[in-house]
Amino acid sequence: MTRLLHYLRFPLACCLIGLTAVFITNGGLTGGGLPALWVTLVLLALEVSLSFDNAVVNARVLETLSPGQQTFFLTWGLVIPVFGVRFVGPLLLVSLAGQIGMGEALDAALHHPEQYHALLEQAEPRILAFGGMFLLMVFLRYFFNEAKTLHWVQALEHRLSRAGRAASLEVALALVILMLVDAWLPNNLRSDVIFAGLIGLVLQIFCTALAELFGDEEQAVGRMAAGSGIASILYLELLDASFSLDGTIGAFAITSNLGLIMVGLGLGALFIRSLTVMLCREKTLDHLIYLEHGAHYAIGALGILMLTDLGIQPYKQNVPEWMSGLIGALLLVLSLADSLRQKRQQRAGV
Repeated sequence: MTRLLHYLRFPLACCLIGLTAVFITNGGLTGGGLPALWVTLVLLALEVSLSFDNAVVNARVLETLSPGQQTFFLTWGLVIPVFGVRFVGPLLLVSLAGQIGMGEALDAALHHPEQYHALLEQAEPRILAFGGMFLLMVFLRYFFNEAKTLHWVQALEHRLSRAGRAASLEVALALVILMLVDAWLPNNLRSDVIFAGLIGLVLQIFCTALAELFGDEEQAVGRMAAGSGIASILYLELLDASFSLDGTIGAFAITSNLGLIMVGLGLGALFIRSLTVMLCREKTLDHLIYLEHGAHYAIGALGILMLTDLGIQPYKQNVPEWMSGLIGALLLVLSLADSLRQKRQQRAGV
């Protein structure tokens, strides 16, 4: 417990400062301080519950980085997910979707939250296509890997691993899924959605390939090792962005106050970053051998749910936000339980 608190000191301190600021700026006890505090806590819990599987996957990537690069990811790297993805990102999307300037989008966010929410919903199909395809590719590339020998769900994963012998099969499957979803949409959305989905797919392939390319040479050339760290950090940021886009949209179902959304989701991101570093430095994934599998299943489920949401939205239907969190939590709990059972069996065998 003491070691866990060591990793959580920074987010806990930021949480205390952030929640105090929310309470005071919203009127304290005599104004709307308590309701604002409650909403912020709900948003924080939403971010942590939706993104814990992200922390598990990030931890494995983070193991390839130097301590200095890990520290950068935890500190300066937070500017991108907290400020960029949760503030500038939605503003940019609203600006593009509504064909308005960034200044107008910012004015709508600060002074006309209902208008801002409506514009964000207009951009939502593109967001879901990008995030859904990126996460789906993360899932497929993990299991369509012929070199993968450790399997959790043996019957399924062994077959997927063998199928990985066929070059680029996961890319073809992802493209087929994107085309099927796109064919289901109204004509006015198809071109934007297919373009956004292709961007998500290409970025995932590019970042993974870049990290692998640099990683092969990192023992020989120091410059290449630094490049591997940069590529891995870029991949981590894009993965975090794909998770956060869905959560950012879902946050508007709780409140239209952009300030509370930024604080709540930003604080949640701090906890996820610290948990990522803890999982990495404590080598937790080496002991809980199926946890990474459960996290990738959860990522695949989230990607599919985002694409499903994209497909049913034109028919005035939505996938509930709680569903992705519940499915992810269930998969992680099951993989954790099996990991602990395997660990007990190994000890008993020894």
